[in-house]
Amino acid sequence: MTKTTFDTCLLCSCAAVALLSAPTFAQSAAGGSQIETVTVTATRLDAVDLKETAPIVLDAISEEQIKQLPDVNAAEALERIPGISMESDSGEGRFVNIRGMDADLNGTTYDGVRLTASNASSPQGGARAVAFDAFPEGILGGLEVIKTLTPDMDAEGLGGVVNILPRTIPNGKTYFVEGSLGTGLEPLRGTPIYQGDVTAGTRFGADDDMSVIGSFTMDDDKRGIDDIEEDYLNSPPDKTFQDVQYRYYSHYHRTRMGFGGGYTWAPDDNTLLFLRGIHAGYTELAFKHRLEIAGLGDDIIATDPQGDITVDSAQPEIDITNSGETVANNMIEGGGETLIGGFLKAALRLSWTRGEDIVYRSDGFTFQDPNMQTVEYNNSIAAYPTYKVLDGTNFQDPSIYTSFSGSNGPSKNFDQEWAGKLDFSLPVGLVDGDAFKFGGSVRLRSRHASADLANPFVNSLPYSAFAVAKDDIYYGDRYNVGPAPNYWALAALPLSGPFVEDPTAFEHDNENVFAGYADYSATVDKLDINVGLRVESTAGIYRANEFITDPLGNTTMVLNAAKHDYTNLFPDLNLTYHVTSDMQVRAAITTAIARPGFNQITGSRSIDYTQDTISTGNPSLKPTTGLNYDLSAEYYLPNGGIASVGLFYKAFSDYIIPTVLLNQPSPNPAITTAHDFQLNSFSNIGSAHADGIELDYSQQFTFLPDPLDGLGVDGNLTAVGSAGDIRQGEKHTLPQTSPFNYNAALFYTKGPIDLRIASSYVSRNLWAVSDDDADDNYSQPRFRLDFGGSYDICDILQWYVDIKNITNTKLEFTQSASKDFPVQREFYGPTYMTGIRIKLGD
Repeated sequence: MTKTTFDTCLLCSCAAVALLSAPTFAQSAAGGSQIETVTVTATRLDAVDLKETAPIVLDAISEEQIKQLPDVNAAEALERIPGISMESDSGEGRFVNIRGMDADLNGTTYDGVRLTASNASSPQGGARAVAFDAFPEGILGGLEVIKTLTPDMDAEGLGGVVNILPRTIPNGKTYFVEGSLGTGLEPLRGTPIYQGDVTAGTRFGADDDMSVIGSFTMDDDKRGIDDIEEDYLNSPPDKTFQDVQYRYYSHYHRTRMGFGGGYTWAPDDNTLLFLRGIHAGYTELAFKHRLEIAGLGDDIIATDPQGDITVDSAQPEIDITNSGETVANNMIEGGGETLIGGFLKAALRLSWTRGEDIVYRSDGFTFQDPNMQTVEYNNSIAAYPTYKVLDGTNFQDPSIYTSFSGSNGPSKNFDQEWAGKLDFSLPVGLVDGDAFKFGGSVRLRSRHASADLANPFVNSLPYSAFAVAKDDIYYGDRYNVGPAPNYWALAALPLSGPFVEDPTAFEHDNENVFAGYADYSATVDKLDINVGLRVESTAGIYRANEFITDPLGNTTMVLNAAKHDYTNLFPDLNLTYHVTSDMQVRAAITTAIARPGFNQITGSRSIDYTQDTISTGNPSLKPTTGLNYDLSAEYYLPNGGIASVGLFYKAFSDYIIPTVLLNQPSPNPAITTAHDFQLNSFSNIGSAHADGIELDYSQQFTFLPDPLDGLGVDGNLTAVGSAGDIRQGEKHTLPQTSPFNYNAALFYTKGPIDLRIASSYVSRNLWAVSDDDADDNYSQPRFRLDFGGSYDICDILQWYVDIKNITNTKLEFTQSASKDFPVQREFYGPTYMTGIRIKLGD
């Protein structure tokens, strides 16, 4: 579908719907439909019902659906939803993209409260994306992906907004207790997994007008990772290495924990008060053992047609990392709603949220062979590069590594926000059930980043003083990185002095958003309407240090603060036409914003006259804004089934991309060098767009004869096209836009048995933009297969078996689009889990 054809079809369709409603629009109303927090409970039927009754375009997945597959965190559950593609790290899902938009451009809320980032290392470095691996499956009451906005919602969400729903007491229950206990194995390192969770809630008081609920969940694993990473001397098609790194990660020992709860009180039919909170996060210990061979492109003495490259400047080194990190999201909210004067509904919400990433230990040690070695290597088989040392030196011999250096660099990042929102709603009376809603909100955000640095005493002992007997052999037994290190003996080395603050890591940002809105909702015959306007005023100041290194190597530092204030208007229109009781058509024209990433708009600047480079933020960046068109048709099938198709087109203004500019003049004419400078920064590229189609189909084939009537299929497909000037005059797909992704599952559910085999696929996408397309980095296609099965032993007890990543899917990044130039290729193996679930209630 061409852009012109898509635009014509979409705009004509929206115009047709608007014309149909024109004769009665002045007296129409949308039945008071509002975007409040809606609870998804229990079944797929409830999630589909939520989609059907919402006045906006959204998709949802219920708590029960999440448990049907081996998805251990919110990111992996979100991947099953139409329009979502997942980015993984350390063997788990972490970030998600919505409709091809990179994670920094989307919003995330918990129970409608905006969340701040915990993990500052977002895929595109904007430090705004919420990392969903911090949210364990056991505390999720369901997930919504909101794809069109209304004026009473924050406008931050170019691709959409993920709303995490809290656990709730099931409808019709006075009390309930649910829990699970499981264990498993990850065969790559032969390490065990443990998992458990419990949720309990009850209603009490006069007429059950009060309720309380609490959840606790924990899972623990020691996932191993096999990885190879490469750097190239030149651009493709030259395959000459600069270095190759054989990375054996003994384990990432992650203990993830979540707990939360809430209290509600409805003293009368028109009043509700609530208090809720959540903590979700993990502690992770990482042991990394790496053999790096550097200097592979410096002194080439021979090449041959078979791909052998011989150098006499290779220098091997052993790198050891022993790190400890905690990542957490915290949220507390309180408020309520009441009816004033019998007609004016007022609602107040106050909240505090904080994301934090604390690296409390970051021990890094390097042991180097001081001698250059003659090495012949071959990377003609890109996935499995080989080497041999021509003079017989054994790179696995720990005694050759006698040159030692090390450091410990703990860091602390936190991003917190105080917020308040006040809403009013009253009937208008043009038609039955219409409503005028207005209100405002305040969000006060503060972000801090800091790090310390200390070095251990210089130790003249070789690596053999810290090596143990067992060799680390990995990557399908293809490589040996030598004897494993004694990680704790290295960590016990005394420091040469106290920790000193690292000024290069300092950031202190304040960003406050003040908003007001008004909208009108009505239902006229079969047409639901929501229309209105939002105004947001942003006041930000972003502080960081600026460094200048002169030709003599002397560095000076000054504090640089960039102030950025602006105001935006966001009109929104959402229409739903109910063709029949089972079929409806939606059309929407909505607007949204993505504020510049914190590292993009920062006042930080680093000038290195010894390397002729300038690395800087761009305080002049404008936020990216989007005008979004949506058109969809939804047909609701029995037993929670659905068949739907949706088209979307997003037009962006002031889209932001990283830029690399060569041949730049010296930033200080008084200091000249023999070379031009390379400028690494960010810029607004003007216009860009993304368009696409989403297909969703799910149905259990109950029309088949017994026992085949338990069979069913569940799948969705998303195709996205995007374009923008990633370099001046060069249009290309936008970073992290996967042109094609799908989920497909075959399931059988009947009586006590539930079985499902599910696949997911994400196509290749541009990952990092460089100064030339040959040096751009790409994320290669990923296909994964998972299995989930359960058997109801009795009414309250269920046995489950899960197998995750049956296909041992690789995470692979390449220089250029070709798989012949990998820069990272890692895998984790499958995961096997089994356990029991219990459910009580009345």
